[in-house]
Amino acid sequence: MIESPQGASAGSRTPRAELSAVTSSPVAPSRSVSALAVSSRAVPSRRSIVVAAAWGVPVVAVATAVPAAAAASGTVLSFSAAAYQAAACSMISGATVRAESNGTALAGVVVSLHLSAGYAFALGGASATVTTDTDGTAPCGDILVPASGVAGTLTATAATATSAAAALSATPTHRLVSTPSGTTAVTAVPAAAVPVSGEFFLDGQTLFRHGVGAVQTDVVAVGALAESPSKNGSFLLPLRLADGSAVVFDTATTTASPATGTPAGATPVAADLFLSGTTLYRGGVAVASDVAATGQLVEHEQGSGPTGRFHLPFRATDGTPRLYRSPADEVRTAFEFGQPAGPPAGATPVAGDLFAADGSLYRVSWDGSTPYPTGAIASAIQAWGTLTPNPFFSGQRLLPVRTTGGDAAVVFVSTGRTRVVAQVPSGASPIGADLFLSGSTVYQADVGARITDVGQIGQPVPIAAGASRIVVPVSAAAPQC
Repeated sequence: MIESPQGASAGSRTPRAELSAVTSSPVAPSRSVSALAVSSRAVPSRRSIVVAAAWGVPVVAVATAVPAAAAASGTVLSFSAAAYQAAACSMISGATVRAESNGTALAGVVVSLHLSAGYAFALGGASATVTTDTDGTAPCGDILVPASGVAGTLTATAATATSAAAALSATPTHRLVSTPSGTTAVTAVPAAAVPVSGEFFLDGQTLFRHGVGAVQTDVVAVGALAESPSKNGSFLLPLRLADGSAVVFDTATTTASPATGTPAGATPVAADLFLSGTTLYRGGVAVASDVAATGQLVEHEQGSGPTGRFHLPFRATDGTPRLYRSPADEVRTAFEFGQPAGPPAGATPVAGDLFAADGSLYRVSWDGSTPYPTGAIASAIQAWGTLTPNPFFSGQRLLPVRTTGGDAAVVFVSTGRTRVVAQVPSGASPIGADLFLSGSTVYQADVGARITDVGQIGQPVPIAAGASRIVVPVSAAAPQC
C-alpha cells in the first residue's frame, strides 16, 4: 500500500474549506479479498514477486547491526542488521553476514544460513551456505517473505564460531487511515485479520485492538461501533458470541458485558442494540417492534451541538419510516411521513434522521420541531457511506455520496447542500467523511489518492467522543506468492 503525500498547500485545497457534514450507511461493509494460502513452491516466479508489492513499502533493515553475543576470543558471526522487513510475497534484499575475531575480519569462513516460519531463499529452500570474502562479509541472498507475514528468524552458524540471529517480518498488513490526514501502522493484530471498525479487527473468532492485541474471543458477529448513549466518553461494540449470547464491548473498560435478556442468536446492530426477528433489544429489554431494516445510530443534533439523544432510523414491517430514540427508549413514526415532502413508505433508513427513496435523501424530525430543513434535502443520490463528523468543522457532519451520474460528492447535512468533489474517480464508492474507494485505492475529496493496494475496509468512526477526526481501518489486498 502506497501512502500519497499530503503536501498540497492550503491555497491549492480551497474547496476543502467548504466540507461540512457526511452521512453513511450504518456499518460500512468490508470489501474483502479471499485469503490465499502460502505457496508450496520453493522458488516463486520473478513476475509474482514483482507484482505483489503490498503496501508499496520498500525493503528495510529495521535496526542497526547488532553482533550476536560477543566471545572473548574465536570467531564471531553477526548480521548487518538485527531485523529485516519487506512486504509479504516480496523479497528481503541486502542482508549480509560477517565473520570476525577480536575485531579482525575473517575471510574464507564457511557460514550456514537457516530460515524459519516459511521464509525461503530465492534460489530455493530454507538453508544456504555462503563463504566470507576478504572483508569478512558474505551476502545472504534474496529472501522471500511468506504470504502469511508471520515473524521468522534468519540464523547463521559456522564451525567453532559464535552464532548469530536476525528477526524477519512482513511490513504491516493493516493501517488506520485518518482524515483530515495521516496513516498509522497497526500493531498487535494478526496479518490475516479483517478490519471491523475504528481500531478493531477480527481474526477468526477473536477480536483484536490496535496496540493491545486480543480483547475478546468466540466472536461470530459484530455490529457497528458507536458512542455510548450514556455519554461517558466510551464507545460500545455489540457482539454475538459462538454460544449465541449477546455481549457489549466497552472501549473505555476494554471489557465485554453480557446483554442479559437478549434472545440467543440476536443480530448485533450498533452500540448496545440487538435485533431478534423484528424486535429491537437494548439491555435485554424490547424497545421497538416490527423492525424490518435499520440505519446508522447517530447522536441527534438540534442546531446547538450534541443533545445526548441518539436516533436510530428504521423501516417498519409495513414500510413506515420510524425513529427509535436512545437512551429514552422511545419510538415514533417520522413526523413528515404522509406529508407531500416526507419520505414515502418503504424508504431506506440511512442514519440518524435521514432516509433515502428514489434517489432522494430525506430528513425527518421527531415531532416537527427542528432548526434544519426537512423533506428532500438532496437528489440524484445513488449510494452513500457512513455519516461522520466533518473533519474540518467541529459540530457539523458530512455524508459522502455517489450521484446517479457517478460523481463523488459530499452532502452537508445541516444545510442540505450537495457538492461534487475533485480528484476522486467517477464511480468511486463512498466510505465516510470525505473518503472514497475506487478499485484498491482510497481517495480523499479534493486531495486525491491517499493509500493504495487496499483489500478490505472497516467502519469509519471518530477517534474519540466529541472528536472531528475520523479513522478508518484498512487492510492490504491478500498477497499472491
